[in-house]
Amino acid sequence: MSNDQTDKGATAGPVDATPGVTRRGLLGGVGVGVGIATLAASGIAMPSIVRAQGAKVRVGIGLNYGPFNQPWRRGCWKIAQTVTEGGGELVTVRGEPSKNSEQSSALALLDRDINVLVLGIYSLESETAYIVDEARKRGIKTVGFVVTVKDSPAVSENTWATATTIGYHMQNMLGRQGTIAQTAEARGFYTPFDMEADMLSLMTSYEPRMKMLPFISGSVSTEDQISKGRDNMLALLQANPKPGSIAAFMSWWWPLTIGAAQAMQQMGRDDIKLFNHYTSDQLLAGIASGNVPVAFSTDVPYHIIGERVGKLALQLGRGEQVPNNVDYVPVPTILPQDAAKYLDEIRAMDAAAIAYLKPFGG
Repeated sequence: MSNDQTDKGATAGPVDATPGVTRRGLLGGVGVGVGIATLAASGIAMPSIVRAQGAKVRVGIGLNYGPFNQPWRRGCWKIAQTVTEGGGELVTVRGEPSKNSEQSSALALLDRDINVLVLGIYSLESETAYIVDEARKRGIKTVGFVVTVKDSPAVSENTWATATTIGYHMQNMLGRQGTIAQTAEARGFYTPFDMEADMLSLMTSYEPRMKMLPFISGSVSTEDQISKGRDNMLALLQANPKPGSIAAFMSWWWPLTIGAAQAMQQMGRDDIKLFNHYTSDQLLAGIASGNVPVAFSTDVPYHIIGERVGKLALQLGRGEQVPNNVDYVPVPTILPQDAAKYLDEIRAMDAAAIAYLKPFGG
């Protein structure tokens, strides 16, 4: 995957750097005319300084989703739509769902003459602080997309509320007794999953008739996670063959849920209640048909997050004063009888997202 891309996914050559020269330093202490002359002599373009007043706000974002990241894509769609319909201009770099790709995309965007950089969704605040510092040197504002960002506003999933919501439903449906297991992507890959799994373990520890088995790692988003989820559940069932020995299975990521359901069908087990976080058209179709027997699911309204992030980006780009607060979105919940309706909504949004993002790199 090349991170050396231009607007709307086009490929460009490497960007040259002049050692010891910064854009801010070149303009410091000189008039605009002298500054432009200095820039011309140095070979460094500074269009963000010389662009006419009233020009469009240019917002940069890395499109770092893959086949399993339908929720992420819906968020990027709403950022793109909100920015463009609000009079701004979107600048993208196409990447893959990983921290390295995300950070490489952000660094590449710093050289695309943007006014605002959207950071997210994998990297922690400490992992992008150096990008924020570099952005500030260039006069670029920053906003967090599902993650907190150094000295910046952000919009995020309500992680603790999600874990608590699904935890209470699980405890109530099980009568606060029984052994449970849980899976998510590999620890350290996506921090909210780690937080939610830890929260559920904590809630379980306070129930004397409940037990949490060791965490089951579900690989990463660049791999076939449905197969991984199936293999993990097969191993769990083989280790616990007695019906009722596992009361519930919590999956924090939808491909792993589908794989777990396939393993249960393969082994002829229907004694385990499946719980899920995050949805997709494939998962919802399985729930609606009964092939994926999820008892209860939560989701993240990425379309709402994206819309709010897009609005913040435009405000920042226009020079408005925006407090560095983190805005948390509500926690949608889905019961089996709601799956068909939710599926229709998801399919409509996914179709719109695919069409809208195609010119920006897909």
